[in-house]
Amino acid sequence: MTYTKKWWARAAQKTLLASLLLLQGEHFARAGDQGYGKVGQPVHLVVGYQPYDTVSYSAAVIRGLALWKKFLPAGSEVEFQAGLQGSIIVNQMLAGKQQIGYLGDVPAVLVTTKTEQAKVKLVVNTGFSAGQRCNVIMVRADAPDFKTSQDAIKWLDGKTIATPKGSCADRFLGNVIDRTHIKPDAIMNQSLEVLSTNLRAKKLDAVALWEPTASRIGNLVGEGIAKYAITGYPFDIPDSGYIAMRDDFMTQRPDVVKAWVKMEMEAQRFILDPKNQLKVAEIVKGQTTGITLRMAWFSIYGAIPVTAGGSPIRDEKPFVFDERVHKQLNSIYTFLHQSKVINVGEAPVGSLDDSVARAVANEAGTSLPLGSIKAQDIANAPK
Repeated sequence: MTYTKKWWARAAQKTLLASLLLLQGEHFARAGDQGYGKVGQPVHLVVGYQPYDTVSYSAAVIRGLALWKKFLPAGSEVEFQAGLQGSIIVNQMLAGKQQIGYLGDVPAVLVTTKTEQAKVKLVVNTGFSAGQRCNVIMVRADAPDFKTSQDAIKWLDGKTIATPKGSCADRFLGNVIDRTHIKPDAIMNQSLEVLSTNLRAKKLDAVALWEPTASRIGNLVGEGIAKYAITGYPFDIPDSGYIAMRDDFMTQRPDVVKAWVKMEMEAQRFILDPKNQLKVAEIVKGQTTGITLRMAWFSIYGAIPVTAGGSPIRDEKPFVFDERVHKQLNSIYTFLHQSKVINVGEAPVGSLDDSVARAVANEAGTSLPLGSIKAQDIANAPK
């Protein structure tokens, strides 16, 4: 089977657009339809985040430490809604049911292009890695111990692989296959839960997915049903995460937007501080099911084996959209447009807006990027 951009487009469109069809009949909120109150007044926010994705760990920290009580007007309320995949949050934001969403790079790009339904902006970068978060391919536990990622890629030829279609992991898998010209026997569209079950039953040879599920099913700190084999690092394919906000909300409550960006910066600093690593892992464990303390820690602080494409840096926090971030986002717009998943080849005007993040960092006298996380030996993982 040939895994081309055309094939990827059909599969991705089927998954992404099918979910968007669920919104038919919904009332799409326009500026003025939602009552966000006046500047300084208490606000009720609904925030979509993915505790099963390291791009949302700052949101988990905000929730776990109740930072919003420190930054938002007194009497405000925040409802955190967990989603297993970014497309769920995209749908909720477009329907006006969430004002803020934490998204991986592919759904983040997608949501900015649905301007006929709602205008959504990306306002903060939540993480940028050398393909260590979502650009991960794992092989079944009884696969050979590969000396390099290139050896693992050759082994994938003729094999059965699964990934959630329309995700950042799916895009990475497609990029790898396009570059290497291997021909898997089958590429299955399966959710994280299903692919984990099928991998355990040895119905799959490999999976493309993201952290912390990779840590959960892996043989280093997890269930031992899979092994890290390939990441984006050897291919120079990074991955990243973003905070998206509805434009009508931003226009009506600039005070709340700025307050949220301030607390996001505090949350990212909390994650970067080495003395908080155990607490971060505890917070993530408390907001997930099946993720242990060791899994949560390894997913953002642990070192992936060098033979599998492990990078010396596990994650970085640019906070704003620097040159690297723009380059990566532009590549995704181009890829999705060429694959006919979106109808534009670049970001809609004004949709990439880190002006508030830059202002917050400047007012605080904070140098950017905020910092990076050096990948640590597994011996440092909590017991």
